[in-house]
Amino acid sequence: MVKLSCHHCGHSWDYQGKTKYYATCPNCRYKVRIQPEKPPKPELTKRDLEPRKTLTKDKKLIGIAAIVNRVIERYQHDKSMLIQILLQLQNDFGWLPREMLTEVSKQLEIPLNRVYQIATFYKAFSLAPRGRHLIRVCMGTSCKVRGGDRILDQMRKKLGIEKGENTPDSRFTLETVNCLGCCALGPVITIDDEYYGNLKTADLEKILSKYS
Repeated sequence: MVKLSCHHCGHSWDYQGKTKYYATCPNCRYKVRIQPEKPPKPELTKRDLEPRKTLTKDKKLIGIAAIVNRVIERYQHDKSMLIQILLQLQNDFGWLPREMLTEVSKQLEIPLNRVYQIATFYKAFSLAPRGRHLIRVCMGTSCKVRGGDRILDQMRKKLGIEKGENTPDSRFTLETVNCLGCCALGPVITIDDEYYGNLKTADLEKILSKYS
């Protein structure tokens, strides 16, 4: 039984019906909402009254976690900025070790496989240490017909490494790309952000000597 009062005509009565939500006022036939009984509040125990330890974001981070956290905070923990965050970490750290990708996944609350998909899809990212200077040799059609293969072969001989490797002194990393976007200047290479076009194998010694 529930005590109900009609807000329309003011009539009160004891409701004993079976409907859960609305009852009809016997005086004016107005629909009256049936308020569910509030469950009794549980009694507080001694444990409930004890101060609880809370985890805060003020916990000091160190090492890789701190490096990642600084960059993520710069982008306000925005998951849609994952590529930009990885680019910034790559620029700051030089490469993306597994521990760093795991920390990005954890702090952004993004699945680790998603972070790896981005890091392995774009050539700008490296999952291994790189040399101080990154050499990219264009292997696009235009560059290849103008001697790109000879440039790559000569570069391998001068550096003593294969593509994807670093020189023993960590001075250079050698990579190939499908296109550098300046086909009319082929063959083309880049070293860091500097472009060199219309190359001949004799030009490489002078170009490499500029980078210590």
